[in-house]
Amino acid sequence: MAASATVPVLPFTRAVYVAGVCLTAGTGVGLFAVPDRTEDYWAWTIKAPLTAAFFGAGYIGAALSLALAARTREWERTRVVAVAALTLTTLALVATLRDIGSFAFGDGGLTEAVAWIWLAVYVSLPPLVLAVFVLQERAGRSHDDGRVVPALVGTRVAVGGAGAVLAVVGILLFVGWHRLLAHWAWPLPPLPATVTGGWLCTYAAAFLWFAMFERDWSRVRIGIAPAALSIVLDFVAAWRFSDDFGGRHETAAYLGGLTGLLLVLAAAAWVEERRLRVAVTSPAPVAP
Repeated sequence: MAASATVPVLPFTRAVYVAGVCLTAGTGVGLFAVPDRTEDYWAWTIKAPLTAAFFGAGYIGAALSLALAARTREWERTRVVAVAALTLTTLALVATLRDIGSFAFGDGGLTEAVAWIWLAVYVSLPPLVLAVFVLQERAGRSHDDGRVVPALVGTRVAVGGAGAVLAVVGILLFVGWHRLLAHWAWPLPPLPATVTGGWLCTYAAAFLWFAMFERDWSRVRIGIAPAALSIVLDFVAAWRFSDDFGGRHETAAYLGGLTGLLLVLAAAAWVEERRLRVAVTSPAPVAP
């Protein structure tokens, strides 16, 4: 196995990852554990508990991926986390500015404080994450060098295909395409629909980045377990708040989509982890 040329994670990058863990962990646990009381503690009232739990599941997965990134020494193995973070924070800022009237500014108490914290976080994080990306890339470029085991074409097609589907659905939700909203599994008002679309686009960005640019399983595996955890929590939320679902066909489509995505990630992990173990223990390179 050829030696890989890696770029170390800079202290500034690690500090941003740690800050991300602090911001997402509590948010995720709160929204997932108590999604039916957002009028008491959240920046805006989320009427459907299933929506709040969906956001909470995403933040819990994000906290895990950021924690893993903060412990990793090589930038190449955390770059996909930065791509996802930049996507999520940028789209969340756009969603906030587009529907700022829905936030609890001026309401007083905890909800107003959380609304201002939300705004401050999503105004500051996109430039910080962008600065991380620029500084790390300038520290050394290794998109094409130092891959341990180039991923199988089938793995890239499967994960990239899932990312493409998520991108289409996420963009349509983000722009508020009424036909999709009318057939969503549960009611989504404008702001929750936009934020939901932002989350789907975040997963899509990570999957497509792997398929088109990284193309090495060792550089994306840091985000696979957190993504799978979020999907499992989405199933738990669907069970807890099944009353939020609308039509039978829409519900089946949503649950089927979650199942398909989880199976794609599980199959990709099973195949590529086996190949990675062979590459680590064998002196001979593994053919892509």
